Amino acid sequence: RILEPLGRGGMASVYKAYQPSVDRHVALKILPRHLAEDPNFLARFEQEAKILAKLQHPHILPVHDFGESDGFTYIVMPFIRTGTLAATLTGQPLPFDQIKRVIAQIGDALDCAHTQGLVHRDVKPSNILLDERGNCLLADFGIAKMLEGTDALTATGSLIGTPQYMSPEQGMGTPIDGRSDIYSLGVVLYEMATGQVPFEAETPLAVVVKHIHDPLPLPSRVNPTIPEPLHRMILRAMHKAPSERFPTANAMVAAMSATTAP
Repeated sequence: RILEPLGRGGMASVYKAYQPSVDRHVALKILPRHLAEDPNFLARFEQEAKILAKLQHPHILPVHDFGESDGFTYIVMPFIRTGTLAATLTGQPLPFDQIKRVIAQIGDALDCAHTQGLVHRDVKPSNILLDERGNCLLADFGIAKMLEGTDALTATGSLIGTPQYMSPEQGMGTPIDGRSDIYSLGVVLYEMATGQVPFEAETPLAVVVKHIHDPLPLPSRVNPTIPEPLHRMILRAMHKAPSERFPTANAMVAAMSATTAP
């Protein structure tokens, strides 16, 4: 039973629902109705949803169920009562301990997925949920992959992903791997450490172009108190060349673990 809307994004609407068979509240993510008219999407949706349902990690929001009903495709996930990392970002740097926890937990979640050949494609603060104890859960795994190449979206020129956190290679539409997620996590780290995202512009496309071509505004100029090891981490994670970034999310987690508070 659908109880109330929780939010609406560019790729889906989310509702709080009640599942009486197991007496629990869940989050019901409903994808745009016109997508169900695209046979390419339906095949990809089922394939990716099955993969996601098998993806088990303490910091990845699990998939309880998925399917299609009355022309809508939906995914059922746990209902998390608290908020997202985006809600805690208020334009000021976060405490070092909180930054360290986010990178450790989300980095480990990404490393688990990457070793299974899965790339998130939309790592950003609003996809990082926080539970009652402040632990992180990475949400929306696979949603961007489901939508890529969908006729209904490409026909309207819609962009898959979030420009402020998008790697240069994703913005250019070239093949990506786990290092694209590492770049996006680097943007999240930049924002947690400085209070702002590195690139802003009047249009989403202009932001993408900046990620591709513009030099990175140095984090230490935005926040002079940032520790030097953290500064170097951001520069490496956000290198425009994937080969110059951390080779794995686990390597980024290790670098974060070796960084001490100022």
